Amino acid sequence: MKLSPRERIIRVLKHQGNLDRIPWSLHFGASSAFTPGSYKKFSEYTKISDVNDYYQLEVRVAHSDEEEPHFHTSSSNLGLRMLSNGVKEDYFDPSLPQGTSLTPWGVGLIEWPDNPGSEQMVHPLANKNNLKSIEEYPIPGIDQNSFSIVQRRVQEIMSKGYISSAYCGSLYEWSHWLRGMETFMIDLMTRPDFAQTLLRKVAEFTDKFARAHAEAGVEILCFYDDYGMQSCLQINPSLWRKFIKPEWERIIRGLHSDYPDRYFFLHSCGNIEQIIPDLIQVGFDILHPIQPECQNSERIIRQYGDRISFWGTISVQNTLPFGTIDDVEKEVKSRMDLARLIPSLIVAPSNTLGQEIPVQNIIAYIKACQKYCHIKC
Repeated sequence: MKLSPRERIIRVLKHQGNLDRIPWSLHFGASSAFTPGSYKKFSEYTKISDVNDYYQLEVRVAHSDEEEPHFHTSSSNLGLRMLSNGVKEDYFDPSLPQGTSLTPWGVGLIEWPDNPGSEQMVHPLANKNNLKSIEEYPIPGIDQNSFSIVQRRVQEIMSKGYISSAYCGSLYEWSHWLRGMETFMIDLMTRPDFAQTLLRKVAEFTDKFARAHAEAGVEILCFYDDYGMQSCLQINPSLWRKFIKPEWERIIRGLHSDYPDRYFFLHSCGNIEQIIPDLIQVGFDILHPIQPECQNSERIIRQYGDRISFWGTISVQNTLPFGTIDDVEKEVKSRMDLARLIPSLIVAPSNTLGQEIPVQNIIAYIKACQKYCHIKC
């Protein structure tokens, strides 16, 4: 039995088993795991520019950029294009440093020259101490001209037997990017009306953005919301359940009702084990990355793999940057063995591939995936 790439992924997402091979990836959701630095090293060393086609990766991004984004940046249009909310440099006090760019949400970005693709943020609502400023803050628009581009890409992806994904937004991340992490955390504790107002505003756009992608035909709707630190959640789980969870419930349940054949992906770094049952209850179908440094990946997949699928689990903090080629192969084999037993895993890096990762270890990861992905191994 030979499955199409799309059929293979759907079987994983529905926990159906009967796979012809275990899917693996160099991406997560709607984003390449490569950073500009790691992609440059990899493509120069291997002479491979398009890893999707070369390795026949199952999930393809329905992007609206002119060319396929080959690495992770904040400016790539990994789906529909967002339009500026109209906030300009003169909104900020103090003034923005020279060379600062603005996201469609009006968040300032200052590039780190020694680590392209990473930025320092300037938060437009950080110094706003009245509720009216939050209530009146504008949301981005959606570029309607990009709709036909994404729709056409979805059709092309499906015609070739692959499955489409796209970036559809955030709740917690966008909120603290706008307000600043420390200020937003204080809001949650002492100014709940500020936090609630901002979250509702962000949720309104995320819902609208995700619906536009679903309407364009995108099958895997990808959301990115980092809740974890190395050993625990960033946010008290009771606060997460009070403020964040209800917004996700409204968004995912509404989408699932109107688009029952769509799948919902969440990227959330760190140790988020305390809220995995909540994420299942909300209706997410795929969780990335289950970082092995932060929680026991195997135990979590065994415990929840009949209710939610997982994408990731390969260490980018230890094994890929500091391990030997044998270490990389051993880790990949252990994940593939687990995926044969519990067919709810897409093996992939647990985050972006930093430029400090030796290209030989990336190649070792790929070779091990190719070696051990077969069902009979």
